[in-house]
Amino acid sequence: MRAGAAGDPAGSRRWWHGDGAMWAVALCGAALGGWTTLIAAGVPDADMFRVTVHTVAGALFLVSGIVAHHRRATNKVGPLMMGVGIGFFSEDLQLSPVAWVHTVGQLTLAASGPFLAHLVLAFPTGRLESRPQRALAAIAYLGAAGNGLLNALFVDMHARVPGNAPGLLLVTDSLVVEDVMRAGARAAAIVVSAGLIVVLARRWLNARALMRSLLAPAIAIMLGSGLLSVVGLVFHEDRELRATFVYVYDVLFAALPLAFLAGMVYFYLGRGAVDRLLRRLRDPKEAGEIEDLLARSLRDESLRVAFLTGADPAGRDDAPERAERYAEPGPFGTHREPGLVDRHGVPLDVAPSQVVTPIGGGGGVGAHGRAVLVHDPLLCEDPHVLETVAAAAGLALANRSLAAQLAEVRASRARIVEAADAERRRIERDLQDGAQQRLVTALLKVNLARRRLRHDDPAVPDVLASAAEGLTAALAEIRELAQGLHPALLAEAGLAVALEELAARLPLPVETDLDPLPKFAPNVESAAYFVVAEALTNALKHAEAGRVRVGVRYADGVLAVSVSDDGRGGADLAGGSGLQGLVDRVAALGGDLTLTSPASGGTTIRAVLPVDTH
Repeated sequence: MRAGAAGDPAGSRRWWHGDGAMWAVALCGAALGGWTTLIAAGVPDADMFRVTVHTVAGALFLVSGIVAHHRRATNKVGPLMMGVGIGFFSEDLQLSPVAWVHTVGQLTLAASGPFLAHLVLAFPTGRLESRPQRALAAIAYLGAAGNGLLNALFVDMHARVPGNAPGLLLVTDSLVVEDVMRAGARAAAIVVSAGLIVVLARRWLNARALMRSLLAPAIAIMLGSGLLSVVGLVFHEDRELRATFVYVYDVLFAALPLAFLAGMVYFYLGRGAVDRLLRRLRDPKEAGEIEDLLARSLRDESLRVAFLTGADPAGRDDAPERAERYAEPGPFGTHREPGLVDRHGVPLDVAPSQVVTPIGGGGGVGAHGRAVLVHDPLLCEDPHVLETVAAAAGLALANRSLAAQLAEVRASRARIVEAADAERRRIERDLQDGAQQRLVTALLKVNLARRRLRHDDPAVPDVLASAAEGLTAALAEIRELAQGLHPALLAEAGLAVALEELAARLPLPVETDLDPLPKFAPNVESAAYFVVAEALTNALKHAEAGRVRVGVRYADGVLAVSVSDDGRGGADLAGGSGLQGLVDRVAALGGDLTLTSPASGGTTIRAVLPVDTH
């Protein structure tokens, strides 16, 4: 619903000061155009072709201006286009036989020129970005104002053109002043034209594809018009040829507003295009798919989906704060900062002509960090579309991340079930091949001793001693098996004591650095214990380590366990079921397990677990 609906006085005021005011200006301009067309057509020997083309040109500037303003109300391109059209119409007021109208026409002798120069300098953003541009625009406006004032004071068109009214501001008719005025106007026109050429050339050479696509239609028409003007001056003595060039020039000038409007319409996405883009971003998508879709839809071939990286050594991720800093205001919203990688994890350099926009929402996090868009600064000219698209891209990326996490959860569940089945089979095998065999053997020996006791056999003590040894060995195996399932010392004395005892049993030097630990939930203590146990086992069996260090830290509801050795590196989480089982065990508690094991040597396993103390 548009502002200005019934029952919304504030909306009505906004509408009047925005679209309503522009429509009022456009209607006044149209009325002025109709009036000046009648004035020009009433001049003796009027060239009706040129009168018609001039009317069409002014009308097209008005229509293009109101359309451009409607497409982007905060951009000044629309008002500038309307200024060109109204100024163009007002120039013909000097042909009027009414004195005050003729005087207004003299004052606005070149009113369209400065608006057109301003439009060319500011297109497509509507802003004058540099001091030279602002200086050129000022020269154009001051030159037109001075030229009009001198024309009204010292040129008597009533005496020179039949039917023209006398000027109300006329002081004297001076050919000398008129010559000076014309020379000054030509000099100002040369300076402004040269400046426009330089600005447009530099803008074209420095522009990316998006800017060039916007500038191409207008530059092509302006170059054609300039070429015709030069050729017309060269062949000024051939009246028929010169008249032909003038006609073609008028037609090209009439097409100029359409060129500017084409760039504006091409640049600003319509509601339908945005809706189609958002619909395509609803489904989960990889970063590459999002990048290609946005680059095509936003017409920016330089657009990239990148990721902010950079956690500090303490493990604090500063990507959210850095993403917020990108939202600070600046020219075109420009912000540059190192630490960007592309979707493949390769470092990405941001060109000086590109800007970075955070991908909105908490879901804008990918495999490499917090996601951002690196793009042409022109896209910042339509901030609502850019913000909407960035938010939708963040949701698509988040949906993809959630889908990947769901797949990992399913795979983790499958691995947990498989590991549980394998563990049950191992326990069954160990009981059958170890403790069960010893118990059967001990039972046979006890029965043998019973039979021999009946006959007072002297070998009975030896048989009983052997049976006792078998029972002791079976008891030790059962205890060891139970210790592997859940150490009794862990439940009785806590995590710190259990880890000290575990380190003491290892046949290599183990340094322990343990914080004072409260009592944790059994599943948390069990997970931390087995992380250390598995890491120590790997260091002993596979890494051939000489020393091992075990560290445990607890702060702010987070338990961090690390085991580092000086042995061979090259370990891989996917290299064995033991480490993968630890990953699943830690992940099931909402924690994270990382492995650092460079080929040059040394391995560190670190687990971070969120905990609740008892």
